[in-house]
This record gives sequence, C-alpha cells and structure tokens, in this order.
Amino acid sequence: MLDVARHFVPLPEIKRLLDGMALLRLNVLHIHLTDDQGWRFESLKWPKLTTVGGTRAQTVVGLPGNYGSEDLHPENYKNVYDGVPHSGFYTQAELRELVAYAKTKNVTLIPEVDMPGHMRAARAAYPELGYDGVQWGVGTGWGVYREVLRVDELGLRFCTDILGEICDVFDAPYIHIGGDECPKVEWADSEVAREQLKELGGDPHNLESFDKLQRWFTAQMAEFLATRGRKLLGWDEIIDGGVPGDCVVMAWRTWTKPAERAVKLGVPIVQAPTTLYFDHAQGPVEDEPISIGPGATLEDVYKYDPLEGVSDRPDLVLGLQAQMWSEYIPTTEHLWYMAFPRLIAVADIGYYGTKRVPYDEFLAALPERVKALEALGLVGHPLPKAAA
Repeated sequence: MLDVARHFVPLPEIKRLLDGMALLRLNVLHIHLTDDQGWRFESLKWPKLTTVGGTRAQTVVGLPGNYGSEDLHPENYKNVYDGVPHSGFYTQAELRELVAYAKTKNVTLIPEVDMPGHMRAARAAYPELGYDGVQWGVGTGWGVYREVLRVDELGLRFCTDILGEICDVFDAPYIHIGGDECPKVEWADSEVAREQLKELGGDPHNLESFDKLQRWFTAQMAEFLATRGRKLLGWDEIIDGGVPGDCVVMAWRTWTKPAERAVKLGVPIVQAPTTLYFDHAQGPVEDEPISIGPGATLEDVYKYDPLEGVSDRPDLVLGLQAQMWSEYIPTTEHLWYMAFPRLIAVADIGYYGTKRVPYDEFLAALPERVKALEALGLVGHPLPKAAA
C-alpha cells in the first residue's frame, strides 16, 4: 500500500515502483488516494476536492500530534511545521494510464478513498459534507481528526458519486473505502445522526453504539459497489458494528485480533499487521531517520506467518500487504529506503509461503537481488552485515 495523500508521489515514480514490484512478483498495488491531509483523485463531479482539498498550507516535520488522544487535536502546540504548501493530484487520464501500465507488469491497482473518517480535506473543499457546515482547512498535522463525513442522504450521494468515478477509472475487482479511525463524536453531537441511529435500533447516548451507523453506511457502499460488479474492501474497523454485507477485511489492528474475528464470521481477509508497517523504523530509532516509531527488522518481516491464528481457514486468507504510510516520508528516495529490502521479504512470503528458504539462505541471496532493484533506481536501506 502506497500512501500518496500525506506526501504526493509523482506518476513516474509510481511506475518505477511497479517495475520493482514486477521484479519481485508482487501483484497488487493498493493506492491510498485520500486522507485528512490531501485529496489526490480528480473528481469531475466534485472538482473542489482537488482544487481546494489537494493543497495543505504546511506539513508537520517535528513532533507528531498526540495519536488517538481525546485531549489534543492533531494540530497542537507540540507540532513543528515547515511553513511550505504541499500540493498534488492525479487526473483521471493519468490514473487510467497508470492502470494500463500496471497491467503490463501483471500488477492490479486497487484504489482507496477513505470514508467516513479521514475526511478533513474533503470537508475543506465542501463544508456541507459535515453536519455543522463548519469551514475547515486541509489537515496539516498527523493523527486522527474528529472531523468526519455526514452519512445521511448528502453524504451517501457524495460517496456514490466518487466511487462511481473510481469504478470508471480503475478496473480492479476490489475497491477500498477505508473505514478506519472514524471518531463518532460529531455524529453523537448531531440530531440528524442520532435519529438515524435510533432507526437502526442503536442507543444515541452510547458512543460505541454509533458503530451500527458506520456499519449501515458501509453496507450502503457495498451495495453500490456490487451494482458496478465490485467488492468492498476496508480496514478491519468495518466489522466493528457487524459484517456490512459482502466485503473483504484488511486486518491491521493486532490488539483487537481482527483476522481471527473476521475469519470466524466467514469474512475473507488480507493480513496487514503492524509488523508490515514499513513507515516504522527498521532498526533502533536513534540510528534511523525520523519515523512514526520503532518497527520490524528485515528478519522480523521474513519470519512473519500470515496464517498465525487463522490456520484453520487458510482459504479465507487472500494474501498479505505491506503498508507505506507517508507522514514522515517526503521524498521517493526516503520511500525506497523504508520499503527495501523489507519488501523483498514480503514478496517471498507471498510467493513461496512455508516453502521459502531459511532466513540465512535468504540473506545470502539478497545482495544480487538488491542490485537488480538498484538498477531500477530503487535504493533501499543498507543490508544487514551478514548480507552486505
């Protein structure tokens, strides 16, 4: 998964990544096109999404916002900003070209438009997409924003308009709608949302009960995508209020055991745990560039088992995915540094499964494989000493 919302990645560099993926026999690129900090997909029906939502005033370069906090907004006094506007979006014609190019590499492009949370950029472009109509700016901090989408008639029309355009551009069998990190505070404050929840049999005085409202919203999106011959894909939060129809779950929140929960419900999954979050450092944080925090080493990644906890239903495990969130990845040089060689390990897990060679043999072969990637301009993190 490539996050182009936090930091825009030029089209030629995405093609370079596709070249590297083909070399490793990786077959899916999931593109995270929208978030609080930028909207990168050109909509012909809602044009201000890119003319307004495609630019943020500045970017956090120092301490991040207090992740998950109810006390501090993501844009808080601890943040250090660069004071430089950040812009970019892809036209529909460019994305069609990218889809065609990916096909020549045997790679499927799966687009993601995050909803109903992570909508600050969309709300900046169209304030009416929130219940209160407040004019916000495009997000400049990192973290979870309280500003989310209204999910009544207007919100549904907005989403089906966008997903319709997405389906016109991308031909993947799956369309990702995000569904992650959607605070329910605004919904709980809205009489419209509270009445919707009552009709669904929920308790408007219980914040957790609003998971039912998100489930209802997600089910509407699944039904719409089905009319276009597509299946809904979302982060594991989409099943918190119950299964929203025919869908696939990307299991990321390891602390909630989402893979196990989904499989018990008969829902197919893609394994995307924090071990595979490549925006996290691949060594001691004091020795690495600024990142979200400590993460998995190359060895940790190579030894990851995507069937752990769900080995009784391997038929429901569609694959695994590495995540490249780009909050602290402002350049493609940094992107390659964070992605490789860990992405080689992911490729081997996906391609060979339990038949992959022991880690020491993998290391021994790594220098030659890295040379092939470097020939494409994909220069990654220095190899472990045993493989250098």
